[in-house]
Amino acid sequence: MRINVRFAGSGGQGVILASVLLAKGYGLGEDYNISQTQSYGPEARGGACKAEVVISDEEIDYMKVDEADVFIALNQAGFDKYKDQAKKDAMVLVNSTLVETDDPNHYKVPATDIAEDMGKPFVVNMVMLGALTKLLPKIHYDTVIEEIQGNFAASIAGMNIDAFDKGYEHAAGLLKSAN
Repeated sequence: MRINVRFAGSGGQGVILASVLLAKGYGLGEDYNISQTQSYGPEARGGACKAEVVISDEEIDYMKVDEADVFIALNQAGFDKYKDQAKKDAMVLVNSTLVETDDPNHYKVPATDIAEDMGKPFVVNMVMLGALTKLLPKIHYDTVIEEIQGNFAASIAGMNIDAFDKGYEHAAGLLKSAN
């Protein structure tokens, strides 16, 4: 098994943090081989940003993602820039508050709306990570929760877990309505 995952968005949206938590969840929690890479423009916030995770049950000899099996877009610019580098049958998740797509096969998660309804607009990445965790194979909810708890101070871990849960529940609803 090899899963090539690409996150895209802009600096400040938590693209890199979401990819690191996914990588740790698979690598430390589920005992898969992991490679996590990232790139971003010279701007600290607002510039283009992508992060990639390669998940494999074998050794990883090539760390880059040429074609994504899973593509997560947090904004329109990231979607437009990288959508053509996703496989034809890729799992695509978009932050539907900021990304327009007509493809009925794309999972639409209104992550910005969910985060703003929580009064925490900066947890968009955790909403998307929750949805992704529900949709991806061979990763467990509890594993990612442990990684969130381990990466945040106790004072803010709870709000990140709440956002993660909202994304997870939204994806569960999408799966239920698809069946």
